[in-house]
Amino acid sequence: MMYVEAIREFNKILLYIYKTKQYHQKSSQYEQILKKNEQMYALLAICLSLCPQVKLVEETVNSQLREKYGEKMLRMQRYDDEAFGLYDELFSYACPKFITPSAPSYEEPLVNYNQDAYRLQLKLFLYEVKQQQLLSGVRTFLKVYSAISLGKLSTYMEVDESTLRTILMTYKHKTHAVDSDEKIISNADLDFYIDDDFIHVGESKPTKRYGDYFLRQIVKLEGVMNDMDRIKLE
Repeated sequence: MMYVEAIREFNKILLYIYKTKQYHQKSSQYEQILKKNEQMYALLAICLSLCPQVKLVEETVNSQLREKYGEKMLRMQRYDDEAFGLYDELFSYACPKFITPSAPSYEEPLVNYNQDAYRLQLKLFLYEVKQQQLLSGVRTFLKVYSAISLGKLSTYMEVDESTLRTILMTYKHKTHAVDSDEKIISNADLDFYIDDDFIHVGESKPTKRYGDYFLRQIVKLEGVMNDMDRIKLE
């Protein structure tokens, strides 16, 4: 659920920066804004690779994201050694400055503890990525089949049926959460249930949001008008 909320917030902020870019250009902090903008796109790429929820991203933001990180995101979703390195790279580039709440050891004044908090957060994040590797394999197979036996899927994934059941329950756990109304909701783009040693798969169909469509068209129009204003000024 944390990835879904992060995707929503990054989308809002990046869309706002895009819409107000011409005003930020006059600011003395414009370079800093651009840097944060790039870092947020990197973090959004991470979130969408771990939790595919493109329907939550506005068309303008998604277009920019694909231009910047489209190729890397495809490689990140494979969850091989190269993908693992890309997660490390993007997290290291875009993560905030972490601090350690505990006081330093004054008995070792020459030891530099500045990077300890960062290393700890990076280690925890990469551990989470490793947990997602098996889940990614399950998702890949489930998107291909509408129904598949546990035995057949366990053979494909090269695990025994008991381990496969654990992986499937982990997938359920990772893709479901309790919202503010204490209702269990899913953030997965597909769902499944097990009946008599068979896995039945159903895709979660997103509801059409007409308001979002019109907002995207308004943003496009504002972008065209801003470009025309700049041309006139030149």
